Amino acid sequence: MASRTVGAIVVCALIGLFASNAWAGASVTIPAGAPHNDQTITVTGTGFPVHVKDPTGVQILECSDPGGSTANLPSSNLFCDGSTINPTQINTDATGAFTAKYYIYSLNSTHTSNISCDKTHYCVLWVGIDYNQDFFGTHAFSTPFEIAGSATLSTAISSGSSSTIWIVIVVIVVVAGVLLFARSRRRHPTSTSSSS
Repeated sequence: MASRTVGAIVVCALIGLFASNAWAGASVTIPAGAPHNDQTITVTGTGFPVHVKDPTGVQILECSDPGGSTANLPSSNLFCDGSTINPTQINTDATGAFTAKYYIYSLNSTHTSNISCDKTHYCVLWVGIDYNQDFFGTHAFSTPFEIAGSATLSTAISSGSSSTIWIVIVVIVVVAGVLLFARSRRRHPTSTSSSS
């Protein structure tokens, strides 16, 4: 009787171990903070099917998450923008993990998107196998984020300030050169000869 009890406990433990590995939830990690529009971020994930079981790889795309709340996570692919899907295949390794680069977009109806994802509207990344046919299959959502503006804009502002300084320096040098030239002409008048 004791050996049957021990055997049953071992079998239950093994079933529990395999079940927890088989049904372990997928998870996704992105860098903390608000990314900029047109910024490439690193996305890492675990708990996805291994490449042998899913040779097409995982998909990443932006979805709306009003208020940045778990309660408002997308309930279908209609709350995601299909044009933001990663352009290249992302394969998982032998443990179902991956690391990929993903390009962040600021989205709103002005830019012909069906969702808003910008400075005032939270969004999440959906990562899974097939967002069109199996949205609630193996998938995970990133932490919610807002887009902090345009990285390109801040670079332009920064280089614009630098350009302004250079313009002032050039103007000063040119004015100084003209004044020096005029002064030297006064000291050494040019002789003009008249021919008869």
